[in-house]
Parts: sequence; structure tokens; C-alpha cells
Amino acid sequence: MDSSNDSGVKQVLKASYDQQARQRDGETMQQWKIDELNDFLARLDKAGGSSKRVLDLGSGPGHQADYLREHGCEVVCIDLSEEMVAICREKGLEAYVMDFFALDLQPASFDAVWSMNTLLHVPKDNLLQVLRNVERVLKPDGFFYLGLYGGYESEGIWENDSYRPQRFFAFYEDEHIQKKVREVFALERFHVLQMPEMQPNYQSIIAKRRQLNP
Repeated sequence: MDSSNDSGVKQVLKASYDQQARQRDGETMQQWKIDELNDFLARLDKAGGSSKRVLDLGSGPGHQADYLREHGCEVVCIDLSEEMVAICREKGLEAYVMDFFALDLQPASFDAVWSMNTLLHVPKDNLLQVLRNVERVLKPDGFFYLGLYGGYESEGIWENDSYRPQRFFAFYEDEHIQKKVREVFALERFHVLQMPEMQPNYQSIIAKRRQLNP
């Protein structure tokens, strides 16, 4: 697939995740994901603001958003899949059908943005546009959690994907994804989690809005 054909990528992703929505909702969250969520929550607490308004970027069926809500966050979910958004709403979550390329949200309205394994569906040519959209909705002192499978360079349809239609993935080497994030944000933390059950590792990133000069 031509990576510039982002509309085609979106149509395939929507169809694929609509079909898998109920099955994914029945899955149990893995412990390493809970650990990442707890670290995210600790950073929110450390920030010490009066609010914990979080955007879940590509929420899926809302497992992570529900966990954040249970721990005191006001969460807004967005997802390309109407079925995923419907499941989030069934759980009482605020959720909207929306893609990353046009975030119809108020500027500077979130204390943090959470994105776990969703931006890996963004063609590499479009990643900076999406990162800038994330920056726009963050408060000046807000931060962005970005988690991606990766560790090597690849882009295109995953031929071994069990989902139908098969999904588009973009993977980055560690140095490459850090460089891309730094083009928009101040990179605060980067670490890699080994994923023994699969080939890609997991890149865990905390990025902050750059402070404007007075």
C-alpha cells in the first residue's frame, strides 16, 4: 500500500477494528500495560494540577480509559472505529468517532494524552502532522505518553496479520522514533520493554510540550 494513501489506510483500519471490537473487549489487560498506566498516573499526580483531564488517542474498547477513570481521571476517548466508540459509551465513557489527522478538540484542553499502540497505524509521512495535533490539544504544562511496538524499520500491510482486512503498520528503530518525537516535543523519557512473545519490542516514551521563551 502506498503510505501516502492515508484515506485507504483509515478505511481498512476502520473495517478491521469494527469487526474485532467485541472480541477485543473480552480480552484481559496484560500486566505490563497496567504497569505503564500506573507510571502514567504517577506522573499526573506528580504534576500536581487540580485536574486530570486525559485524551485516550485510539481508545479501542476502552480498557485503558476505564482504568484511568477508576483512578481519578476525566477521560475523553477517540477512535476511528464506530464499534469501538459504541463499546466505550456502553461503559459510560465520553467517546467520539475521530481520527488523528483532524482532532476536533479544544486547544490546550488536556493535562495529558495517552496513546498505546495506536500511532503505529499512521503512515510515516503523516506522523509529524499527528504529533503536532497532539501538541495543540495539550495544556502548556501537559505531557504525552506514546507507546509503540518497534525496534526496526518497516512500513506497510502486515502480511501475517490475523485481522481481516489486514492492517497497516509503521515501525521505527529506537533512534528514529526519538528523532521524530523531538521534532515536535521535548523528549523526557525513552525506554524499551522486551516483548518475548513477539518480534517487536515496545518503545515507551514520555514527551512534553516545549516551553516558550518569555
